[in-house]
Amino acid sequence: MQLLVSGIYINGDDNLNIELVSPTGEPLPASSPGAHIDIRTPSGMLRQYSICFPQSINQRQGTDRYLICIRQQVTGRGGSRSLHSELRVRDIVEASEPRNLFPLPDNAKKYLLFSAGIGITPIIGMALELVNRGANVVWHHFEQHEGRVAFLQELTRAPLNNIVHLHLSSEGESFRSLHLDELEKPDPDTAIMACGPSGFLSHLESRIEHSGWAAEQLHVEHFQAAYTPSTADENNTPFEVEIASSGQTFTIEPNQTIAEVLNDNGVNVEISCGQGMCGTCVCGVLKGQPDHRDIILSPMEREANDVMTLCCSRAKTPLLVLDL
Repeated sequence: MQLLVSGIYINGDDNLNIELVSPTGEPLPASSPGAHIDIRTPSGMLRQYSICFPQSINQRQGTDRYLICIRQQVTGRGGSRSLHSELRVRDIVEASEPRNLFPLPDNAKKYLLFSAGIGITPIIGMALELVNRGANVVWHHFEQHEGRVAFLQELTRAPLNNIVHLHLSSEGESFRSLHLDELEKPDPDTAIMACGPSGFLSHLESRIEHSGWAAEQLHVEHFQAAYTPSTADENNTPFEVEIASSGQTFTIEPNQTIAEVLNDNGVNVEISCGQGMCGTCVCGVLKGQPDHRDIILSPMEREANDVMTLCCSRAKTPLLVLDL
């Protein structure tokens, strides 16, 4: 899609809200809590950002705009810096339609929400949706200090102030040092939704496992890849992929990815993040065992070995037959 930047404004230290609308005034494709869109930054990079207030639950937003919140990552790959320094109101940006790889489960009786830093962006929409449903929900949000909190006004006013606990490490409430009763008492009817830095999510996973929660009760979204795939990995070995529909076979060398080889040979594979964290290039596997190097497939999906990401994952068997 082509979207028009209709507004840019500060939302806490180092955070920018960016509002996007249709240049022709047409309604935008619907989204749901947890959805994201791909944005082409002014520097040309393609990045994924959560839609903060899905249209279905925010009357103010309706279907006329998307709202994303970008934190400038000084040590990142440059996408956030480009949006902070180069994007201007009235610019036209390239964007994908919303995709949701982090949906709210419908069958839980209670929801525990955890977010840290800019990981608030998908979680705040979930919180509003759950409050709107009248669901049993508790939300813990962690940040360095109050000035850095995105959506501080929304968190401190009804209806979210009734469910959210704001923890500031500047006041001694870091996640590692805080005792939370909800985590110590496993409940099979509870879903845990979490988004934040890799260290925060790893610590949450450890605490959940230690307390006896089932692994499938935890649903996470990373906004940064925990592992950066490398085509120069010394452990990479050659393997072949076969295209099921045509029978074509291609060799993937240690310094190549499946997506690169297929695109170079006229087999179209859509790529967005290139790090196995957005789901654009997920493909069915009909034969063979993938070497999963993504961060989006669930443990059950990995074990089933019937889907894989083509941008970064490789093969444990000499041949993979892809459902293309």
